[in-house]
Amino acid sequence: MILGRSAESCCPEFRRLRLIAAISLGILPLAVVGAQPQPAARTFLPHLTELFWALVFLGALAVGGIAWAAVVRRSLGRQTELLRQRETTLETYYQELFENAHDIIFNHDLLGNLFSLNKAGERVLGYTREEATRMNLGDLVLPGYRTAFQEALRQLQAGQPSHSFELEVGAREGRHVALRVDLQLRSIPGKPACVQGLAWDITGPRQVEEALRESERRLRQSLEERVRLGQDLHDGIIQSLYAIGLGLEESRKLAKEGPEEADQKLAASVADLNTVIRDVRNFIVGLEPEVLKGREFKAALETLVQAQGDTAGTQFSFDVDPRAAERLNMSQATQLLQIAREALSNSVRHGRARTSALRLREEGGAVLMEVRDEGAGFDRNTLGRAGFGLRNIEARARDLNGICRIVSIPGQGTTVSVEIPGEELHEPC
Repeated sequence: MILGRSAESCCPEFRRLRLIAAISLGILPLAVVGAQPQPAARTFLPHLTELFWALVFLGALAVGGIAWAAVVRRSLGRQTELLRQRETTLETYYQELFENAHDIIFNHDLLGNLFSLNKAGERVLGYTREEATRMNLGDLVLPGYRTAFQEALRQLQAGQPSHSFELEVGAREGRHVALRVDLQLRSIPGKPACVQGLAWDITGPRQVEEALRESERRLRQSLEERVRLGQDLHDGIIQSLYAIGLGLEESRKLAKEGPEEADQKLAASVADLNTVIRDVRNFIVGLEPEVLKGREFKAALETLVQAQGDTAGTQFSFDVDPRAAERLNMSQATQLLQIAREALSNSVRHGRARTSALRLREEGGAVLMEVRDEGAGFDRNTLGRAGFGLRNIEARARDLNGICRIVSIPGQGTTVSVEIPGEELHEPC
């Protein structure tokens, strides 16, 4: 006790620490009651009061902080739950949109491996989503469109955000489905990049479009056939009938003076009429007139020249290069024969030429046919809408991708030439 009191008297700080410890342990009242009132103890009461209230304030702060933390935690819990409910609602909403959309919605990775497909995709393609998720979209794309699909994947892999194109895919049971596809690159943090696809079934509209194209093609073909039929009737049958008429006229003149020659011309006219009847039948059943090639074409030209000369009394010369004739295909030979028929007939009927020449030759890799006469000639500026035969000649030359030149000088004759470029011909043997 003496030592304790000596420590208290010698070290005031020791007494202060003891009082603080007493307050902390809740024994301050006992210490105050048991202690003798001393002047030194009274000097520490203000400090003890301040310390007490400081501790009360700190305790209040601690209680308030705990209460505030509980309130914040409860508020955060409510907000988190609200966000979860909203996320669930949005997820349900978008899932319903995904499933019930009329358009095809799908997802795949950057290599084309599918991992989702909605009901519209199942309905159009005929595959269940379980089957589809084991497929690569590139395997469904038809061969003619795979290059376009691979190019779209390369662009998406290179970072292009979107790509749109049309393709056809093979559906179940061998069906072909035409799709308009829109691909969007999707990047989600922490997950591999993927591709979201939206596709529209355009098979029906494409079929309608193709049907319209086919109808247009048939209409154009019908119009072309009508024009061609008019050309063939004019250049072939009408010219043949005109030549037969000239032969009959000549036969009538020879009936009294040369019965035998008249009889020969009548027989030739009958044969020509039979040929015309055959050509008319061919037109009726939709067949082409007899096509010619090579030597047959040369012989047909020679026969044409002889027939024109026999019926009209015009002197015709004939010069055909066999190599040039061999370079013509059947269609080209037929067109040139009709052009020659029209040009020779015009030289007789309109030009009243006494001499005319037909030549077929190679020139600079091209094939050139030329019909030249020394008849009356004409001025094309005065023809107006007449000259249907000349228009036929030019139209046939255009069909051959050839060059047509018609040169005529009144009183000096007419030259009709048609040049077929070398790229349109067979290679020379």
